[in-house]
Amino acid sequence: MSTSINRSLESDGAVNRVEGLIDDPHTHNFRKSLGVWHVVGLAMADVSPTMAVLLLTAGVVSISGTFTIGACLILSVIVVLIALCLGELSAMSPSAGGMYSIVKDVLPAPVAWITLLNYLLQGIVIPGSLTLGIAIFLKDLFPGIPLGNGIIALIALFAAAAIALTKVEVGAWTTAVMVLVEVSVLGLITVAAILNWSQDLTAVIVHPVHLVDGNLLPVTFAVAITALAPAFNIINGYDAALGFSEEMHDGPRQIGKAVLIAAILASLLITIPFAAAVVAAPDLKTFLASPTPVVYSVEQALGPIAKAVVDIGVIIALFNGALSLLMYFARGVFATGRDSLWPRAVSQRLGSLNSKGVPGWGVLVLVVPAIPLVFVSQLDWLIIFSGTMITAVYFCVGLAALWSRIKDKTSPRPFRMPLWPIPALVVTLFTGFALMQQETQYLIGEVVVIGAGIVLFALSKLWSAPAR
Repeated sequence: MSTSINRSLESDGAVNRVEGLIDDPHTHNFRKSLGVWHVVGLAMADVSPTMAVLLLTAGVVSISGTFTIGACLILSVIVVLIALCLGELSAMSPSAGGMYSIVKDVLPAPVAWITLLNYLLQGIVIPGSLTLGIAIFLKDLFPGIPLGNGIIALIALFAAAAIALTKVEVGAWTTAVMVLVEVSVLGLITVAAILNWSQDLTAVIVHPVHLVDGNLLPVTFAVAITALAPAFNIINGYDAALGFSEEMHDGPRQIGKAVLIAAILASLLITIPFAAAVVAAPDLKTFLASPTPVVYSVEQALGPIAKAVVDIGVIIALFNGALSLLMYFARGVFATGRDSLWPRAVSQRLGSLNSKGVPGWGVLVLVVPAIPLVFVSQLDWLIIFSGTMITAVYFCVGLAALWSRIKDKTSPRPFRMPLWPIPALVVTLFTGFALMQQETQYLIGEVVVIGAGIVLFALSKLWSAPAR
């Protein structure tokens, strides 16, 4: 447990409780078994660039048309700045709690609870949605499968959970192999698109258009800014590196490098293939009207084999993403137990590791509530709302990166962001602006999450009160 967490617990009068919780120190210690590229591979599985390019871009395209390229370019810069903030904060106190932990160590407790809920809810909603996607594309590849989508999704969810419960090296190598397959699929898509170049790249970037009532119209500033927050869902997941920082050799020095590499790779592997797909579209109207626009370009470029290539690539990407997410967020759940955020009996379970040295209870906490989600009709709303939650977490990270140096000027920083406070300031202002541009329904959802976080903070004061 980090010194900052110890200081926090002492200030709450909870040291005795936690000492009683940690009967076996090894229960709370991860094995140092991962290098930088293991962690980058796990983070890239969470990024899932094939899924991002083929599926997640569609929602933003429906809003802002070809400006989606511009949104990805803007987000690529912001993503690198976020990675610099994450690298500095996590290097000071590497923790399996990821973004929740770095906010908890710097900002007031109510903000930490709000961050925690925005952070962990993604670990429930997104894996369920990804495994449901596996069912849809598997049936497209093999139409004769007699099982329903929900059953296939559950099988995939349980398979990902089973791997997540084994030694972390197994998950790391599994995801690494699948990431290589994903990159190969993206490379094929990019080359095919370039060979079928149809649009002026400069025109689609500088003079973007979107589809309105069947007509191509210029993208206005008002339309463009509404696409920024949803675009966070496209280039996302590189922060998963933080969840494995305690399992890295020389974690304090290496975690900043790992998250920065993952952020740069995510930006390149998503923006370049998507831009290629746009310029390969023989007809922009058809491209923008398609529910899966990139798939349309691939089919036009590759012909009959496109369907199988896309289906296989997306199935691998979806499973890879679900596996990595369960591994990452389970460590966040574990950190909350180790930090004694919950009643004692709950914290004891969540803050323990199984015989393989991984947080088994953390995996279970994510999988069980994800099961009914594969049968929920409003799952699409939850997926889109996850983009709002992601933006809210990054807003808190920006604030933490700003306040950290103001609050503490003496602690060593193994990884220091260059040009502070510019990266942290840009991240805070940009994510705050993107949040304010969200649709009312998603802002209402975020207000509910904030309210729940404040209620949990108040309740935590009751169950953590020292016995008299």
